[in-house]
Amino acid sequence: MATALRTGSPERRATWLVLATDGPATELERLVPMTVRVRTVADPDSFGDILTRDRPRIAIVAEPPARPSDLDLTGRERRRRRHGLRTIHLSPASSIAQRIAALRTSFDEALPQTVDVAELAERAAILDAQARSRRSAQVPVADGCELDLVAHELRFDGAAVHLRPKEYQLLATLAAHPGRAFTRRQLLDRVWGPDQVGDPRTVDVHVRWLRSKIERQPERPIHLVTVRGVGYRFDPPLTEP
Repeated sequence: MATALRTGSPERRATWLVLATDGPATELERLVPMTVRVRTVADPDSFGDILTRDRPRIAIVAEPPARPSDLDLTGRERRRRRHGLRTIHLSPASSIAQRIAALRTSFDEALPQTVDVAELAERAAILDAQARSRRSAQVPVADGCELDLVAHELRFDGAAVHLRPKEYQLLATLAAHPGRAFTRRQLLDRVWGPDQVGDPRTVDVHVRWLRSKIERQPERPIHLVTVRGVGYRFDPPLTEP
């Protein structure tokens, strides 16, 4: 089983973050694929900092040492990042109620700490593959904000944000060409169609609406920016390390 896990084409290493002091989670490093970096911490505070800052693809949380607040934080991050994070809860074999509660609060898996380390590694690898396959449809458009090209949905800090159809099409068009400046006429042709005879300022109105939904400071936009004498450009947020 360990041999199968180590196959695969080279890619950027993903992080699996583990909060545990003993048990199978602390033995994962010897079984994971070469494309994965396992980072194990025993201190819940350090775990919380790394979880929110470094954006791992898998978070494995053992209780103990995890506290209820650590489980809540992990659940919030799972909901906020939706398809970019998968989570596994581990608890003593007798703690059935704790595992059921974890599944009800956004954890993807809930297993006893007696689980075999090879099984844990395989389950985490399956979740990792699911996260990778869905992330291609998730386009970051601002800090904490992503556009789902499959669901045609915008999410800000994990919460769905209503978009009018033309708002979605306009944002998707700009996000598909980061760094490229479009004229208002070009955007009208692409989003409203080449036969559109309306005022190009329609684009200005929709950009203003979008800024109110994705920019932390709409009056000082850093993603949907105005290019003087041209039109508009999309500048994506910094990518994950």
